[in-house]
Amino acid sequence: MVCIASNCFSIFIFILLGLFLVFTYFVVQHFVCEKPRDCSDILKSGVSEDGVYSVFPTHDPNGFMVYCDMSTDGGGWTVIQRREDGSVNFFRGWEAYRDGFGTTTGEHWLGLQRIYSLTRSGGFELRIDMADFDNATAFAHYSEFSVGRDSVNPEEDGYPLTVDGYSGTAGDSLLKHSGMRFTTKDRDQDQSENNCAAYYQGAWWYRNCHTSNLNGQYLRGGHASYADGVEWSSWTGWQYSLQSTEMKIRPRRES
Repeated sequence: MVCIASNCFSIFIFILLGLFLVFTYFVVQHFVCEKPRDCSDILKSGVSEDGVYSVFPTHDPNGFMVYCDMSTDGGGWTVIQRREDGSVNFFRGWEAYRDGFGTTTGEHWLGLQRIYSLTRSGGFELRIDMADFDNATAFAHYSEFSVGRDSVNPEEDGYPLTVDGYSGTAGDSLLKHSGMRFTTKDRDQDQSENNCAAYYQGAWWYRNCHTSNLNGQYLRGGHASYADGVEWSSWTGWQYSLQSTEMKIRPRRES
């Protein structure tokens, strides 16, 4: 009887140890190994340096690499577009804009599908920083931003833009594009008789046609052609291609 009782006690201890290990595993997974959904989560973890990091949006568990701006206006920004030197061709087709292109540390477009994965649940804000060739700078901030929000099939729906709540120094050149589907030179989804992307040498949420064209040709300042450069019309008009632009998003912060 003593031997049997001893065996039962050993089994009991073994079970308790197993339960403890399982509990510890789940605690570690949740509190220590939880993957960041975006750059804002990375900032909250104590990381404060600008750079390239992996993020894992809720609906994209495989994750992808992004550039995080941890210094502008409180940091935590996930960069979705950057123009700075004309080294990357932005006059591309639908698949390139869906999947993304360029170099994360330089000129790039993150990709419509990835932007959708980040913003599909809503609650994001957008900041666009821009500079001209005389070193003047300006920014546009939108308190609401999403791509393909509530879409079951965002690509089929054209990755529609939702944007609202402008503030900043550059003037608003994006609100007129809200509700529009994305158009590229090989997929015309705008409201013009012509393909706005082909006509203005870019890719954007064109209406009929645009007040901004941040994926247009890199024309280096003033140009004779009309509205086909990297344009933000409310700041520099229709015939001035900006030196740099950076579009970035983060979960909206309550004021």
